[in-house]
Amino acid sequence: MHMREIGAMIRAAWLTETSYRMNMVFSLASLLTMVVPLYFVASALQSTMATRISAESSQYFAFVLVGATIYTFVAACTSALPSALASAIGKGTFEAFLGTPTNWGTLFVGMSGYNILWALVRATVMMAIGVAFGARIAFYGLIPLTLIVFLLVLAYGAVGLIGAALLLRYRTTGPLLNGVLTGSALLGGVYYPTYVIPSWLQQVSKAMPLSYGLRAARRVALLGQPLHAVSHDVILLALYVTALLPAGILCVCISLRYARKSGTLGHY
Repeated sequence: MHMREIGAMIRAAWLTETSYRMNMVFSLASLLTMVVPLYFVASALQSTMATRISAESSQYFAFVLVGATIYTFVAACTSALPSALASAIGKGTFEAFLGTPTNWGTLFVGMSGYNILWALVRATVMMAIGVAFGARIAFYGLIPLTLIVFLLVLAYGAVGLIGAALLLRYRTTGPLLNGVLTGSALLGGVYYPTYVIPSWLQQVSKAMPLSYGLRAARRVALLGQPLHAVSHDVILLALYVTALLPAGILCVCISLRYARKSGTLGHY
């Protein structure tokens, strides 16, 4: 990785985005419209959900806040590269990028870097708003929480790589990204623990990396449990990364090789 090239591409995206400052302001302000309804709904359901979420949190608002924040961040990271790649192909700049001495790994990180950093800013602001509304966070659990979220980003980032490979080959990601993210939102435990859904759906939820990541994240961030207490979920999440990330990289390599041979890099 060449950090100078990555930094230059992120800076270029930053300069472009800051020329539309009101969009950035509204993007952050819109987080209030996400957190405030969560607060009132969660407060109304606290007595009903207290026993159901006791293994992960004592406060339903904090439970939902962590789930919604991490899911929003992971979803943004998943779609960051396919979105940036589709934009570059549409503008006709992607082929020019590949003509530079920069390797494709550095190029892809640079293309998606700004969107990922902006998603991190939004997630931080969202959590801060939630804390201001009374969400109780065990701040000493933030270090293990960071590790868990990093593993989630790698696991779902691999899905983003496969989506990028589909774009290079077929100029569309098809239903892949929407299907994975929608399935994760519904079955990954974002708004309710996975063990309250029907038993046959619980088996499907076990295929979602998000279900392991959120369970571990809530236990360290909301209950203050140490990392070794959630080692089972963390190990399973790491296994997903080990399986998915090489597969995503391989798919991108195959699609790039095909696109170069067929001369379709400049086509949309």
